[in-house]
Amino acid sequence: MIKFDKYAKKLVIVVMFLLLFGSIMVFSTSWPYSYRLKGNEIDIIRKHIIFVGLSIIFMFLVSYVNILKFRKQSKNFFIFAFLLGFLVYSPLGINIYNARRWVGIGGLTFMPSDFMKIASIMMMAYIIDKYKKNFTFKNVFFKYLMIAGIAAFSVMIQPDLSNTLIIIGTLTAMYIIAGMDKKAIMFSGLGISIASFAAVYMLKSGYSRTSRIQAFIDPLKYRDSKSWQLIKSLFAITNGSIWGVGLGNGRQKYTLSEAHNDFIFATIAEEFGFIGSVFLIGVYIYLAYLGIMISRNVKNLYGKMVILGITFSIGLQTLVNIGTATGTIPPTGVTLPFVSYGGSSLVMTSVMIGIILSIARYDVKGR
Repeated sequence: MIKFDKYAKKLVIVVMFLLLFGSIMVFSTSWPYSYRLKGNEIDIIRKHIIFVGLSIIFMFLVSYVNILKFRKQSKNFFIFAFLLGFLVYSPLGINIYNARRWVGIGGLTFMPSDFMKIASIMMMAYIIDKYKKNFTFKNVFFKYLMIAGIAAFSVMIQPDLSNTLIIIGTLTAMYIIAGMDKKAIMFSGLGISIASFAAVYMLKSGYSRTSRIQAFIDPLKYRDSKSWQLIKSLFAITNGSIWGVGLGNGRQKYTLSEAHNDFIFATIAEEFGFIGSVFLIGVYIYLAYLGIMISRNVKNLYGKMVILGITFSIGLQTLVNIGTATGTIPPTGVTLPFVSYGGSSLVMTSVMIGIILSIARYDVKGR
């Protein structure tokens, strides 16, 4: 039986630690909201534990599937993920907070954007691998542009700016790592800048993106309206000081909405302080390091790029979530990987790790 290398084994340990720590923090942050909403303190954590169990199962199941054999199916996966995005506007689509990002089938809900993250990475890896012997601007740039454009359109119609930027950032990073030339860098930078400006200031989607920028620039001015969440988050982080107030003793979670989801890092900072926050950030940095080291041992270019794409995607999502909680970037709606409460997001992020483990299992130098 083919076994994991040492870096893949460490990756599993890190992910399991984050899932365990996340379960503890979801309970700590969710029980007041769960009590107000459901009349008991354990409803949310009970669902979360189920999702954690499913995440672990799917992670290991996917690790036994040889993803490298599906290289030529990358285009079909990408088309499937693109079409899946339109389900948000079907009768199956669910509108929450003026955004249609979820699809419900029976009692199961999921975000199509989570599928697009994986599919776009596989598609970009396929293009890089296909043209590895003739990696020119003419052969690759416009295909990269098409993948990024289609993926962005599929996610933006929901609308979901944060995941759109994560996907575009991930694809761009893969292109740069593979050997993007100066001309492509110039056009990509210009295109991303224009697209970001248009999305933030011109797209009308039922809520104002401009108001989020205003809340980010001057949170105190809008503390009773646009920046209420951000102010609460900053209060929690400040209250944590160096060592924190102790697990379960945080106060801002009683009034901070999404305390168990998008803003869970704020309560982590309050209860574990600066030291605990830095330690958690260090764990994510170590996770990214392990992903990079695993990719270095992979001889198949397609597999190498898929691993790097997944690693960058998880790292960028972590950066965006923590940046939102600390007020260093405008408020967005993404979860903290493996830690925040979340159904499809948690499961699909674990599937990403399963894909890394699969590649590490079936294609490592020296075997």
